[in-house]
Amino acid sequence: MADIELHAIEKRYGDTRVVNGVSLTIRDGEFLTLVGPSGCGKSTLLRIIAGLEAQDGGEVRVGGTCVDDRRPKERDVAMVFQSYALYPHLSVFDNIALPLRTRRLSFAERLPLLGRAFPRRRGIERAIRAEVEQAAAMLDVAHLLHRKPGQLSGGQRQRVALARAMVRHPAVFLFDEPLSNLDAKLRAQMRVELKRLRERVETTSIYVTHDQVEAMTLGDRVVVMKDGCIQQVGTPLDIYNRPKNRFVASFIGAPAMNFLPVDIVQKGDFFHAEAQDFSIRLPPQRAAIFARTNRRPVTLGVRPEQVCFGPCPAGHETAFSAPVEVTEQLGAEMVIGVRAGDTLMMASRIAPEAPIAVHDHVPLWLDPRGLHFFDRESEEAIN
Repeated sequence: MADIELHAIEKRYGDTRVVNGVSLTIRDGEFLTLVGPSGCGKSTLLRIIAGLEAQDGGEVRVGGTCVDDRRPKERDVAMVFQSYALYPHLSVFDNIALPLRTRRLSFAERLPLLGRAFPRRRGIERAIRAEVEQAAAMLDVAHLLHRKPGQLSGGQRQRVALARAMVRHPAVFLFDEPLSNLDAKLRAQMRVELKRLRERVETTSIYVTHDQVEAMTLGDRVVVMKDGCIQQVGTPLDIYNRPKNRFVASFIGAPAMNFLPVDIVQKGDFFHAEAQDFSIRLPPQRAAIFARTNRRPVTLGVRPEQVCFGPCPAGHETAFSAPVEVTEQLGAEMVIGVRAGDTLMMASRIAPEAPIAVHDHVPLWLDPRGLHFFDRESEEAIN
């Protein structure tokens, strides 16, 4: 295992800066997820770590050693691609065994006929078979070793690609959106498989995805990227509960966070967040922010699961009522959209049997722990 250090990594394609001064340390044995929209530079950063692309500035260190002048095969990393990258003419066994044979056998020893003349080949092949079968059993593809990739499902092919990376016992695993070609059900199954694999193989891993569910469920830490820059680094709960800016708040969480432009108005000893046809009194701990910062026009952010249906509990002052514009029955819950100011505010986790219909005026309240405020201009969080 090894830690990875990135120092001021830059990458440009012509006049377009794809990676913009990224510095980051991935700890030994950590599973780190890189998440962001398409084109944010996350896959390019992964390819730079792997040595598949050269950066225009900065330094990559693996295990304390600079690897900028090393070729991909010399960096002791294994990469799992979105496209699986399996050889269609080889069996599953031979696909998994390929990196071991390339490393342990000479070119002549790998030849089908001539290789048999070398006395040491038989012993090496026995060791390779044992390692391939062990990795295949771990990923539940041992019964498929005789098949060709074209005879496998997408999920099976991805398991084979994982097994091929595992048998190398690399210092670092790199995953480039490995589940994006799978349907929703297979993606969920493979997330579970990767989580189990993570518990058994504690190798430093970097996982690139545009799916925030994958990022949150798999990563020890999550890196959120936008336009080639890191927006925030933290544990999944840190990212979810304490987003540093409006972009992170909007990108992490499903359904997405609600945003409502409000004015902070002081009335006597209390502060209120107000918009057209919307007003709530801020709880003391949130009002204290504005008492000391004197910020007035801000953006209020609140996640749909923290917009609650029903009468406001005693001690909370965040109640309001609003007309319902849309309802969605999801079986286990109902999601509704209500008009708050000029914004359609979504509320989730409502009991599916709740007596709510479009055009109803319903009572709602906001969980005070879930109120976020962002500067209108910089979009940075106000804490």
